[in-house]
Amino acid sequence: MSKRKSKESISTNGECISQVQKVLRERLCYHYATGKLFGIEHQYRHLLELLKRTTIHGESNSALIIGPRGSGKTALLNHVLKDLMEIKQVKENLLEVRLNGLLQTNDKVALKEITRQLRLENVVGDKVFGSFAENLAFLLEALRKGNRTSSCPVLFILDEFDLFVHHKNQTLLYNLFDISQSAQTPVTVIGLTCRRDILELFEKRVKSRFSHRQIYVLNSFDFKQYVKIFKEQLSLPADFPDETFAQKWNNNVQHLSVDKTVNDVLQSLFHYTKDLRSLHFLLSESSCCLRGCYADIHKERKKGNDWWWLALDVLSGRSQLHA
Repeated sequence: MSKRKSKESISTNGECISQVQKVLRERLCYHYATGKLFGIEHQYRHLLELLKRTTIHGESNSALIIGPRGSGKTALLNHVLKDLMEIKQVKENLLEVRLNGLLQTNDKVALKEITRQLRLENVVGDKVFGSFAENLAFLLEALRKGNRTSSCPVLFILDEFDLFVHHKNQTLLYNLFDISQSAQTPVTVIGLTCRRDILELFEKRVKSRFSHRQIYVLNSFDFKQYVKIFKEQLSLPADFPDETFAQKWNNNVQHLSVDKTVNDVLQSLFHYTKDLRSLHFLLSESSCCLRGCYADIHKERKKGNDWWWLALDVLSGRSQLHA
């Protein structure tokens, strides 16, 4: 091979490596709706239909997504929202409000964040004016003055939902659930929580206004499926720009998934926790450890097979082509 062709090959591989890093980082490090859902297809269809009834047909509703940490609650919701946003009618009209119990520690802070995200009239820049009572009255009036045919649907997403239950008198939850039962603006409240006993923490007046729809997300897969998830998370999609590169990459991911040392590491993690975020953390941070596990990779390198090295390097962002 001439030096010119060699340089062109290195340049092409370098571009592919950058693309691989982008794909894997989005998949492993962020809550983007990328990749596949594993074992929660039924929950996906249930939630999608629920939100379609709000965004398209103007029905108000409420539901809780319940499951242990790392079970895919946020991934499930993001996949549903991504598919919803592909519908033109939904993309143009849906108003989305995201709250987190770790950030909005009381109802006053939560109300200010809601009015800020909805860009209501008492907001100037990032500041929200008015007392708690005024903000609450203003919000309720803004939501009630519409009707199902002309009002934009509003989706409230409450992450760490159980922390909102501990707010004084559960005023915010009471009013959100109350609005979701009204015949005015279509409003749906979705809570994400790890607590399976969450309904027992509701005050009676709050419980009576909740729809009692609960979507359970559980890590019920076995180790064989866990290895399949591992392989899927590392594999490149069919629309990857360089088809030849993607095929070689995916072939080596397949070899990696059946390697005894890798399986031993995965089995240890699987028996410790089925939290998929732990798997993502392993894949994105432990390439140095994986290097140490592969003494026989030196043999592959001597044969001119740099793909094993490349796979491990890309995961950590330290990719380089070895001479």
